[in-house]
Amino acid sequence: MLDAFGWLADRTGCGYLRLQLPLATLAGRGHQTLCSERMSAGLQTRTLLGQRIVNDSPSAAWQKLSRVPAGERPRLVYELDDDLWKVDSSSPIAHAFYSQPDITSRLEANLRAADAVTVTTEALADEVRRYNPNVVVIPNYLPAWLLEHERPRRDGTVTIGWGGSGTHAMDVAELGGQLRQVMRRNPQTELHLMGADYSREMGIRERVRVTPWTPSVPDYWRAIDYDIMLAPLRAHPFNASKSPLRPLEAAALGIPVIASDYGPYAEFVRHGVTGYLVRRDHEWGRYLGELVNDPAARAEMGAAARQQAAGWTIEGHVDAWEEVLLG
Repeated sequence: MLDAFGWLADRTGCGYLRLQLPLATLAGRGHQTLCSERMSAGLQTRTLLGQRIVNDSPSAAWQKLSRVPAGERPRLVYELDDDLWKVDSSSPIAHAFYSQPDITSRLEANLRAADAVTVTTEALADEVRRYNPNVVVIPNYLPAWLLEHERPRRDGTVTIGWGGSGTHAMDVAELGGQLRQVMRRNPQTELHLMGADYSREMGIRERVRVTPWTPSVPDYWRAIDYDIMLAPLRAHPFNASKSPLRPLEAAALGIPVIASDYGPYAEFVRHGVTGYLVRRDHEWGRYLGELVNDPAARAEMGAAARQQAAGWTIEGHVDAWEEVLLG
């Protein structure tokens, strides 16, 4: 019998960080764990960790299990890492999907049926407690090897980077004009976009590289070659419940970040120490110009950020997952 089975909704960032990475780390402690998009009918496991179960057939299976007496079935733990009730229309595919009444109804019913729910932030926990009082906040953590990883460098070039999925249109709109000005004034700069290509929305046509979406999250981390990371985050109800994942990734890799002074990013970034927090639009250009032209400041901030990230490793915090899944 397995100790824990992770029922994946995807194998991208969410699936990796919230199921695959913690369960693999628990396996390193001697626990029997497995992750898959499919749950076999004869699965034997002490705990079933279900990620974002909202579709019809998986929901029916979840509900059927929940009606079995507790001692005769797995412990059901529902994993949710976004406020799916507040997806913005600027992400049309996700918004259309999660706006469907049937999807919302199944989401809420499945939360109610769970023995426990894991979420990334206290803000998201407040939303979820409307449906289930047993909510456990476990932040996103990263593997310790990132703290030692030496990212690729491009001699003579200052690489400004952003990475993410195609659900960030409202966020990247915050900085396009300022970014264009800095790049015009500093011909040694280039823009590296990883995942979604927002160069058109940013108005950047030259000195831009785009790395398509990488299915492997560790491969994505290894391909990050930024000297400066941009982390825009629009003040929006959906974003209020997000985790500081982008600034955390930058910190683990020793990269100074310029981030919106909002919500989870404002709580994580130490202004002037590990990066900069932007309150007004013109500050994107001000702080970016400073870091582009000051390699010593980039190195100092990157080192401070890496020290901070050392407190955010999965190896140092897997006890939280062990307690909710196997305690």
